[in-house]
Amino acid sequence: MTHRPLKLFARAAEDMDIISAHTQDAVLQTGDMAFLDDQRRVVLVMNRFCWELPESKSLRVRSALQIGSIVSAQRRNIRTDQPNGVLSLLALRFEAEDAPAGTVSIIFSGGGEIRLAVETCEAILEDITEPWAATRRPAHDANA
Repeated sequence: MTHRPLKLFARAAEDMDIISAHTQDAVLQTGDMAFLDDQRRVVLVMNRFCWELPESKSLRVRSALQIGSIVSAQRRNIRTDQPNGVLSLLALRFEAEDAPAGTVSIIFSGGGEIRLAVETCEAILEDITEPWAATRRPAHDANA
């Protein structure tokens, strides 16, 4: 089975859950995040683990995640003054508050989080390079 580049769109919480599953354990540097105020969007460029492939294949691919329609942004436990700082993405969530508006949470290991107030759920995940062999497959303790 060969890797087929992903391009996923999220317009609802269920869609965001699918993007979240595909970006779990992605790693990025703090400098790989951009807040584009004039476009009201945030872009994260990450090394995504290819969870969609069978267990016998361990690949990573460079991917871009865009979240749009941002009204405001907050961050917690993320040092933006250290562009080489490494972040490990755990999950993405969209919670509708006053439909279609809501909050997108980008949750990182170590307690880091970005919370985006958005007018509507609007996200795109797209692979932007060819994949390469991963040095290891991410593992999680089911009892933790």
